[in-house]
Amino acid sequence: MLLLYLFVRHRVRKKPLQSSRGRSKLIRGHSSNPLKNRELAHLDANRRLQSILVANEIATWTWDVANNRVVADKNLARIFGVTAKDAAGGPIEKYIGAIHPDDRARVSAAIAKTLQGPADRYEIDYRIVRKNGAVTWVSARGTVERAPNGKVTQFPGVVVDISDRKSSEQQADDLRYRLDQQLRLFDLTLSSISDFAYVFNRDGCFVFINQSLLDLWGLKFEQAVGKNFYQLKYPDELAARLQRQIQQVFDSKTGLVDETPYTSPTGAGGYYEYIFRPVFDREGNVEFVAGSTRDISDRKRVEERLRQSEERFRSLAATLENQVQARTKELEARNNEILVQTEMLRDLSIRLMETQDEERRHIAREMHDSAGQTISALTIGIARILRATKSANPNLTPLVEEAQTLAEELGKEVRTTSYLLHPPMLDEVGLHAALGWYIDGVKQRSGLDVALLLQEHFERPSREIEVIIFRIVQECLTNVHRHSQSKSAHIRIARENAEIVIEVRDKGVGMSPNQLDRIRTKGAGVGLRGMRERVRPFGGSVRIDSNAGAGTRVIVTLPEKPKPTA
Repeated sequence: MLLLYLFVRHRVRKKPLQSSRGRSKLIRGHSSNPLKNRELAHLDANRRLQSILVANEIATWTWDVANNRVVADKNLARIFGVTAKDAAGGPIEKYIGAIHPDDRARVSAAIAKTLQGPADRYEIDYRIVRKNGAVTWVSARGTVERAPNGKVTQFPGVVVDISDRKSSEQQADDLRYRLDQQLRLFDLTLSSISDFAYVFNRDGCFVFINQSLLDLWGLKFEQAVGKNFYQLKYPDELAARLQRQIQQVFDSKTGLVDETPYTSPTGAGGYYEYIFRPVFDREGNVEFVAGSTRDISDRKRVEERLRQSEERFRSLAATLENQVQARTKELEARNNEILVQTEMLRDLSIRLMETQDEERRHIAREMHDSAGQTISALTIGIARILRATKSANPNLTPLVEEAQTLAEELGKEVRTTSYLLHPPMLDEVGLHAALGWYIDGVKQRSGLDVALLLQEHFERPSREIEVIIFRIVQECLTNVHRHSQSKSAHIRIARENAEIVIEVRDKGVGMSPNQLDRIRTKGAGVGLRGMRERVRPFGGSVRIDSNAGAGTRVIVTLPEKPKPTA
């Protein structure tokens, strides 16, 4: 095609072209001149050839070597970035200058070698740097024409833009490199692990085996590849099972997991777990079966020891069952004894508290009747002495007045203590009235401002709970009077969530954290032990909150329906 194009171009240069209208007219008129008809055919072939060359990025040149004139077509001029004037006969250096600097010397050497002969064929691929800086790969082909004396006359040729091909080749090279690298990494990885890795073809023969498995067999790769389990001297039964499972994966397209003992011809072996997985082709068919095997001998030994331990445990459990039953009966008997003793202790605790209450009544009565009367008589006697000393010895009057004041304060303290020990109205009129009467007495005799808040419609509890509530309030007020230095106290009694709550607060000196912690842990001080002893048989609890300088709060809870506890 190149020779045809050069021939047509040579003929066209010797005769001016007719207009397209004229050409059409000649073609339509079927000129009778054979020469004209041939020229028209050549012109039409030239036009078609030019279209093909442009569409395929093909360019042509003719180099008049003797005169150093290169005639290039439009494609060549565009690719090399030369002007129309240079394309019509410029020097070859215009084209050499467009070649990539790294390829320029190589191209010049190839041209010189072709011109020198004896081979007149010129073929080379190189890069061109275009005016916009883009790099284009081209493939140049040409043939040197010589005179009879061997002197070079013409050097025609063609240039094809092969940038897309080069890009594809580069991408293919990159892809091949990455695939080769991945294969090397894959092979290196599988050959360095202790597990066995391998691949089977549809005949059940090995097409890949990693080094670990080859070491187990004591074979080289070429000695084992292409063989199946029978050929590798596996026991017949095991070989049959493995070959059958390989075929199963091909047929079912699903993997499987199994395990087996195995000893290789080298004597190495153990208990192994193996996995077969299908490898699919593009159509979704199983092309290969990939597998891996792991030595689980240690795990099997552990499982065996565990099984033996379980058997020993079951045997021991069966042996101990009778002992446990006997021990359980013994513990049940002891527990019943403890429950009986607990009930006895509870009854004893209640009787002790009742005895204590009786003793408090007795002491309160004795203090009120005996000590109170004695102090009253003492006060009367001091008053008579005071009247006598005022006239007989006025110097003794202050001492007698002081003694009289002390006697009166002593009488007041005795009466207050008597009220604190036991109010006689509790048994007679009940908790509400007894608390009111008792608090009024405390106010009058101690000067303590006490506020009582009893929940509205608070039904009267059992006599035992009434005594406990009263004694707790009594103990708390005694502590407020003796220790808190507070001028007031607040009492709240209510039912909350099936419990009776007694709360007593004051605004006294309170307790330090250390003191409060000691009271909570040891249960001693401020009557806490006594209160706990009272509520413990009935399943109650006592809590104390206090801060130095911020007063103290005592919260006691009792089940509405007491359940005796240990």
